[in-house]
Amino acid sequence: MIMIEYDDPKWKEVKGGYQLPYDPTPALRKLEVGVDVKLVWDELWNNLHHQGDLGEASYAAVPYLVRIHESHHLDWNLYAIVSTIEMERHRKSNPAH
Repeated sequence: MIMIEYDDPKWKEVKGGYQLPYDPTPALRKLEVGVDVKLVWDELWNNLHHQGDLGEASYAAVPYLVRIHESHHLDWNLYAIVSTIEMERHRKSNPAH
């Protein structure tokens, strides 16, 4: 699985669901250590997906979410957000993955 490293400057260039730059790495890092989990999920839902719209950040966050889940067994949000991204990536208005 190819993943962008947390410190890669590409994160500053990718867009989220609002088609604005969104770097999910601070939220992903918090999720990884179990800090502010509810707030992190709210942030990820609000920024990775917006009314069916996705961005490159949405796709790039998925491998991290899966990796974090392997060691921390995340709640239902993991399944819901990854499923939503998978379903919505087929919209012609969303970027190719």
